[in-house]
Amino acid sequence: MQIPIMAGTTVKDGEFVASYPVNLQPRVIDSGVSKGQLVTAPGAQEIATGPGKDRGGIVWNDVHYRVMGSKLVSVSATGTVAALADVGDDGSPAGLDYGFGRLAIRSSQRLYYWNGSALSDVTDPDLGVVKDMLWIDGYYATTDGEYIIVTDLNDPLSVNPTRYGSAEEDPDAITGLLKYREELYALGRHTIQPFQNVGGNGFPFQTVTGGMIPVGCVSATAKCMVGGDGFAFVGSARGEPLSVWYYGGGAATRLSDDRIDDDLAVELHPEAIEMECRAFPGERQIIVHLAGKSWALSLSTTEAASKSAWFALQSGAFGPYRLRHAVLHGTRHIVGDTQSNRLGVLTGEKHFGEAADWRFDAALLFDPAGALVSEIELFGQFPLEPNAVFFSMTRDGVQWSREVSRALTGRRDERVIWRPNVELRTMGAFRWRGRGRVAIARCEAS
Repeated sequence: MQIPIMAGTTVKDGEFVASYPVNLQPRVIDSGVSKGQLVTAPGAQEIATGPGKDRGGIVWNDVHYRVMGSKLVSVSATGTVAALADVGDDGSPAGLDYGFGRLAIRSSQRLYYWNGSALSDVTDPDLGVVKDMLWIDGYYATTDGEYIIVTDLNDPLSVNPTRYGSAEEDPDAITGLLKYREELYALGRHTIQPFQNVGGNGFPFQTVTGGMIPVGCVSATAKCMVGGDGFAFVGSARGEPLSVWYYGGGAATRLSDDRIDDDLAVELHPEAIEMECRAFPGERQIIVHLAGKSWALSLSTTEAASKSAWFALQSGAFGPYRLRHAVLHGTRHIVGDTQSNRLGVLTGEKHFGEAADWRFDAALLFDPAGALVSEIELFGQFPLEPNAVFFSMTRDGVQWSREVSRALTGRRDERVIWRPNVELRTMGAFRWRGRGRVAIARCEAS
């Protein structure tokens, strides 16, 4: 019989929960072997080092800019990093956006502009602290957590305190700003309020009547645009636990399930959650970075399979995921390393030279009459060099057997088979772990 492998099932705290693959991304493809496969998620190959740890990046006027440590830098196609100016470093991610003729940088709760040759610091005391920033309709809009502040149209270094705005549908703090379909969205902790540009002498943006979204965002970094169709964020309504949400088409939809929400609930510093969207040919992924791991959602596979295609991303032997702040420049995604001052290209399977383990569980087997499992075989593509795959099983979803290794010789035609010859009284589940690039399409059990 064929056992589904795109997502497994395990037991946690006495109940059945989803068990998603780690460092293996689900893809829907009719290969003749099966309707889908698990493919090793890309790692990062080092291309450059910078003056500090990476804090974010953007492409402006076909130049790749990043904030590394306290420096604004440019990164050439050959990997040369040039320090341009000092923008401070408080250890938090930086924000970058651009308007006509200026690149805006939010760093250490301050606002800076880069015009291609020189840096300007917005020193107007009416600006206040800058917790988030964006460009919209000629204005650079910021928030200090209480108000929405816009710079003057004719002088982006100047702020008029009589032109402050606020989100008054709910008294929750403003955690971030976002631009979507020509409107300014003020993201509060429990609500999101859209504004439209109406001009005038006061605050130029007016609340969109009836547009309030009854779910808020936890922080300025816990959000990302998803193409031009909508945006995703981590947050909740008042009195509810955190979830991953998507807003598009006039409604907010919950993307996460209980398995993801359980991890969000135990995050010690939810304000440090980061989100990003990575776009590949024919594929988009939403990635939620937590302290111990990152959760990724394949949108194309979710749409094709009509089922959420979540998978976890981790580095090393299931440690925190190191690859952050992907920027597409040309045909390459450039990422930073959370553990060093290195930059890399998304490719291969190693994370800046470190091997990363993968793992997946097959779907739970159940037969009230019991069963004898004599043979299990994986079908797919395996590393073309000597390696190993480790197999374990459980009869109750809680206690797992010791791992049994299966050597891989690197031959394309080798069969990857285990013969456990074990009895299942009612149910059982199987788990595999390994390293190296794989594409696993099918699991068969006798």
